[in-house]
Amino acid sequence: MLNSTATSDPPPESRTHAAQTGSDADPTFKQQKLVDDFFQASASEWKELYNRPGVFEVIHQERRDAVLALVDKVGLACQFSILEIGCGAGLTSVSLAKRGYVVNAVDNVATMVDLTRQAAAEAAVGEHIIAQVGDIARLPFSDNSFALVLAIGVTPWLHSLQHSLREITRVLQPGGYLIVNADNRWRLNHLLDPRCFPAFITVRRKMRPVLERSGLLRPKPHKPRLYRYSLREFDSLLSGVGLKKLEGRTMGFGPFSFFSYKPLSESFGIKVHCKLQSLADRGFPVLRSTGTQYLVLAAKLDPNRDERDFPHQVAQQPIQS
Repeated sequence: MLNSTATSDPPPESRTHAAQTGSDADPTFKQQKLVDDFFQASASEWKELYNRPGVFEVIHQERRDAVLALVDKVGLACQFSILEIGCGAGLTSVSLAKRGYVVNAVDNVATMVDLTRQAAAEAAVGEHIIAQVGDIARLPFSDNSFALVLAIGVTPWLHSLQHSLREITRVLQPGGYLIVNADNRWRLNHLLDPRCFPAFITVRRKMRPVLERSGLLRPKPHKPRLYRYSLREFDSLLSGVGLKKLEGRTMGFGPFSFFSYKPLSESFGIKVHCKLQSLADRGFPVLRSTGTQYLVLAAKLDPNRDERDFPHQVAQQPIQS
């Protein structure tokens, strides 16, 4: 569903160079191959995710609604082009096309691109969606091409986020907007489960290869690693590539577990999520920063304008930061 394998002469970035040469020894190339294989095998499941009940599913459905609400809040006129990176099954692209936008939808997995084209045809918005295989490490677009870029469900799978954010910034127009999310490292459901506590996960990740080599643990099938960030860390990464956060929120509480045991039914888990989300949205301490997802609206700084003015350059409606 993602993208970090370069397709032409790469810039002097180790992650892009590794993807170009295809070295299995390089962690970037290895991660990307695992990600591509994972989404290739589970493409149909991600398509159905947004129609199924369940805590995990509801969180993703609400995330999509929140993304579309931010698009509406930005208030771009329909003549502006939108780029969706990691378009997946195309549901968000279709929703944007129905609003009258022309959407360039890219994904590193061909099956996902096919699903996006299929969804566009079924919704009769095929003329508004240009779907293609694309690489976030080397986007096939010129500088300053888009007034709005979406990268939802992308950052957790990237081995080198900083380079990918630079590439997004490159294709954004000055004053253009980015809607992006990160997996929150300090999420409540992991803080309450000793097995998933962030510090423990770090130790376990370092120790497991040692224990496997010594024969004390059986090797596990290779799966792509998920990269999570603290809110401050993610904000710093955005700022470091010339993006200013206009607003951000965490969302999603659950599924909850305790040493892999799930004490809540799906229906009750949804009720717990909704209650905690309501409190978080009202700024309740701790909860406001411990949702599973960190959703951010940011804008590309324009060096020719006062930083205080730039949020109004593209939007027809003001954005409150």
